[in-house]
Amino acid sequence: MRLVKAVLLPVLALVATFVLLGAAPAEKQKFEKTLPFAGDKDIKIGIKYGDVTIDSVRVRHWPDAENLAKGEKDLNDTHTVWLDFTYSNRDADHDYKCAYTAVVPGPDGPWAQNDRTATLDKGKIETHRYKTAKSFKVSFEIWRK
Repeated sequence: MRLVKAVLLPVLALVATFVLLGAAPAEKQKFEKTLPFAGDKDIKIGIKYGDVTIDSVRVRHWPDAENLAKGEKDLNDTHTVWLDFTYSNRDADHDYKCAYTAVVPGPDGPWAQNDRTATLDKGKIETHRYKTAKSFKVSFEIWRK
């Protein structure tokens, strides 16, 4: 399983729009779900596109009581949370792309919005290798917009 992250501000509801991009543009399919915005619990999504499934999302770094109290005193205070999406790609021959936009709606327009495009890789580790793997390597590219 791979995790994909987006940054949002905390509020009460989350609307996520997903577009899975296949090998050809004609294969694109759009999905939209309204999900509960709750901290640190798996929220089932269940979007399927061929051999790819967007299984669930978890909101990480939910504000604690101290953060919420600070926010009540300072109405301009912000707190960042992360969305961790769990997916599976059972297609051994093809990667897929997934573009998503997450919007936290407010009464007068969005309170927060973020988007991302990610690759849903075909390459998976064989289960028996988990016990012997000792590390993993991460590469980052960062640039100013």
